[in-house]
Amino acid sequence: ALHVGIFAFATGQVGAESAPLLGFWILGCAVALLMLAMVDLRRGEVLFGTIGMVFGGLLGLGGALSFIKSIWMPGIFPMDGWWFLSAGVILFLLLPAISKISWILFGGIAEIGITLTILGLGMMGVFGPPEAPLRIAGWLALFFAIFCWYEATAQLVNTVRSEEHTSELQS
Repeated sequence: ALHVGIFAFATGQVGAESAPLLGFWILGCAVALLMLAMVDLRRGEVLFGTIGMVFGGLLGLGGALSFIKSIWMPGIFPMDGWWFLSAGVILFLLLPAISKISWILFGGIAEIGITLTILGLGMMGVFGPPEAPLRIAGWLALFFAIFCWYEATAQLVNTVRSEEHTSELQS
């Protein structure tokens, strides 16, 4: 859901004055993602736990604070661009491990890595004025949100069907 907010903000669907609200929205998502990551890690699911920690801790908390700071410091800062660029690089570093699990998930993580890279470079002014790269990153964030809805639904259905199949075998 947080990527829909980034889409709305980056494409100008909502005004710059909504940045702190988006920050608090992302913060709420970050807390949930961190809790899910801890559950995954406790269950021994290192890759999904790590992905959850990256999205909840790095992207969630860092992104939230980046937007919340606009209460005191409005505007786009190159330092935020460096942070988003670094987050994109970290996602690229996860790709070899993800490729062993799912090519669909690989595509989604690669896409959001590209999105964050464009966002970061745009905020740093690498492409000139930030409006065009922000708009592109915003649309890519919406695409990733749709991917996340699909992926979450697929995992939920897969889990329920697996449990149904296991209970049928035990009967």
